[in-house]
Amino acid sequence: MIGLISEIIERHGPRPAGSEAEKNAQRFMEEKCKEFTTDVRYLEFEEYLDARFGKLKYYVALYFASLVFYWVSIEIALVLSAVNVLFLILDLMMYRDVLTKFPGKKQTSANVEATLEPQGEVKQTIILSGHMDSTREYTWWYKLGEWGIKLTVLAGVLMGLQLAFNIAAFVLDFSYSNYLWWAFLIFSPVLIVYWDMHADDAVPGAQDNLSGISIAYHIFKNFAHPAQRGKSTLLHTRLRFLSFGSEERGLCGSRNYAKTNKQRLKKENAYLINIDGVRLVKEIAVVEHELMNGTKHHPELITGLKKSFKSLSIPLKSAMVPIGGTDAVSFARVGIPTVTIIGMSAKEYDFTYHTRHDVVENIEPESLEYVKAGVMAYIESADKS
Repeated sequence: MIGLISEIIERHGPRPAGSEAEKNAQRFMEEKCKEFTTDVRYLEFEEYLDARFGKLKYYVALYFASLVFYWVSIEIALVLSAVNVLFLILDLMMYRDVLTKFPGKKQTSANVEATLEPQGEVKQTIILSGHMDSTREYTWWYKLGEWGIKLTVLAGVLMGLQLAFNIAAFVLDFSYSNYLWWAFLIFSPVLIVYWDMHADDAVPGAQDNLSGISIAYHIFKNFAHPAQRGKSTLLHTRLRFLSFGSEERGLCGSRNYAKTNKQRLKKENAYLINIDGVRLVKEIAVVEHELMNGTKHHPELITGLKKSFKSLSIPLKSAMVPIGGTDAVSFARVGIPTVTIIGMSAKEYDFTYHTRHDVVENIEPESLEYVKAGVMAYIESADKS
């Protein structure tokens, strides 16, 4: 599985959302899947790929505009900070469909879908997924390490505190408000982590998320029937592999796919096992909850995976993802049962995350093998039941 990750990076390099590198890498996976089935689709879609992070500079501008208008009209300052925090929370933090067409223009990306039919009557569809794109490097996370992440969180908190300050100044008219205003000006340099978050260059994206692509593909490949193209060795479970595009720009590929195929997925009794960021054996975990976007994953899937990993004596933690979001969120929001598996710490800073250190050499090969074995055991058990 490490070999596939290395091959994609060597052939296509970093793969920022909407780039030719991302599209070519998706075409590469399309051809790989055609070795086992004719039911392969390259699904182009158009999205405003710059909308989510393109608003970062606007958040900073509104913060300073609110500071200025504090001396002119507290009402205007309050409105500006309220609008700022509202869109910051809904759009950036919670991945809600708010102002998804601003700023920027539509760009083209693509998903790849491949399907294997079972030997008998189809009773369920299990989807295995990862995302192909890699992010542009988070400048301050690379330069400052864990402090870069802390400052990113602090910048958001500062904007929230500004709103609280403006509300208090408007309602209470307290005497020390002018002095507190200076604190917001003094701490404002921290907002540079928003203003200049991304570098020009994308990272290799070995663990985030070619690890998920490779594991999902190899599970798909292992269940392919050696003598019946387009069929799996499973009895009643349709197996589908999905390689999403443009995840790093706001779950664009999975959101487009889930909305477009919502009714079909429900009729198929489909559920999603998403794999995202597998690097360390000791950090393999099933994600039960994604805190920032409020997604809770399906308890039966979580329980089933834990049993399967345990049957193979593979340690499997439970995790809560504190920031960001995975492609499983898009499916959960249209009513499809989901779960995500990771292999990196959700509690401590990982130096490879969104930095140039996300290379093949920093992946423990055993972590990929363990996740593959555990998920395969789950699929076999689910098919029999």
